[in-house]
Amino acid sequence: MWLLWLLLTLVIIKIFNKLTTGKCSSGNIMTGKVVIVTGASRGLGYETALDLARRGAKVIVACRDDTRGKQAVETIINKTNNKFVRYIKLDLSSLKSVREFVNEFTSKEAKLDVLINNAGTICTKTEDGIMRDMQVNHFGPFLLTILLTPILKKSSPSRVVIVSSALHKLGYVPENWSNTESYFQAYANSKLCNILFSNELARRLEGSGVVVNSLNPGQVNTSLYRSSTLLEKMRSLVLYTFFKSPEEGAQTSIYLAVADECDDVSGRYYEDCKESCMSHKAKDKDLAAKLWSMSEKFVKLSPEEVI
Repeated sequence: MWLLWLLLTLVIIKIFNKLTTGKCSSGNIMTGKVVIVTGASRGLGYETALDLARRGAKVIVACRDDTRGKQAVETIINKTNNKFVRYIKLDLSSLKSVREFVNEFTSKEAKLDVLINNAGTICTKTEDGIMRDMQVNHFGPFLLTILLTPILKKSSPSRVVIVSSALHKLGYVPENWSNTESYFQAYANSKLCNILFSNELARRLEGSGVVVNSLNPGQVNTSLYRSSTLLEKMRSLVLYTFFKSPEEGAQTSIYLAVADECDDVSGRYYEDCKESCMSHKAKDKDLAAKLWSMSEKFVKLSPEEVI
């Protein structure tokens, strides 16, 4: 009987996804625009980078694996005939790597029109001593965005897009970042931090010409779910069958990056290419300010870098 209920639940998820999945209808061309997409070697990030390259943007594929990053660039160029796609190594689990990425990018590019913080993980601890989820999903993107804020301001109007999750509703902001938690809870915490960061950044950049928004891509079969055991392969098959494809999941990221109606919208949360409701915790301005202060200390911002 439980198997029947499971199948029924999956069918309902499939129907719900098909009926609600939004599609970016904007035909805007991005020629001359410079875009960074983190985690762009596969999954949501790859599909986002591919779409923006088709629109003529200069796309920076930012990821930690040299082989996959270069392969993604080659594939995107072959599919789009856009020669302005390149790879820069970015390992968000290392704050040193984030700074190296920013130095390399700013030494070669004079502007940045769109930053899409897409990369995400469910893993263990990093070299900096915290759960990898928190560093790759929050602290790394926090440092990356802060360091790129000067060039984003100079390039305004510009946009920051932060990929979160509906699981942010189950998250909280921990006092001790090195606590051993379940991977699920650590992931949910990091997704709440994404939205709190997005909202606080939007407030701090108000009037600068830089708009900041977060989003939930929905239930997507991405590389987060890749695995090797038989049980995990069966799970992946279920996800592939009933969840959104990466292309479908990337639509809201693309929408926030290109749509005209998002020019002056900041500090909002989106699902399926339309504004949605974030949790009460995500709206908490005091909690967002507290997280910001904690994050500044953790990534060791210098006085000149603080915004």
